[in-house]
Amino acid sequence: MTRQEILEKLAEILEETMGEGSAEGFSEDTGLMDGLGLSSVDMLYLIIATEESFGIRFSNIGIMDLRTVGEVADYIEAKLK
Repeated sequence: MTRQEILEKLAEILEETMGEGSAEGFSEDTGLMDGLGLSSVDMLYLIIATEESFGIRFSNIGIMDLRTVGEVADYIEAKLK
């Protein structure tokens, strides 16, 4: 899976979990909490949906350790290898 495919899938997950338009204008530098306005509960939903969509598990990392869309993509890439 390419990085672009990962980012597109993340945008889809955001749209599904946070509502339509939530991924509008997002980039790898977009902050999850400050840029997208996700709460800690929203982050939990995002992590669960991401685990299910990519067939991975977020382990050895705290939900709040991921600050940007790019960091989430990095983590997914590393898990998919």
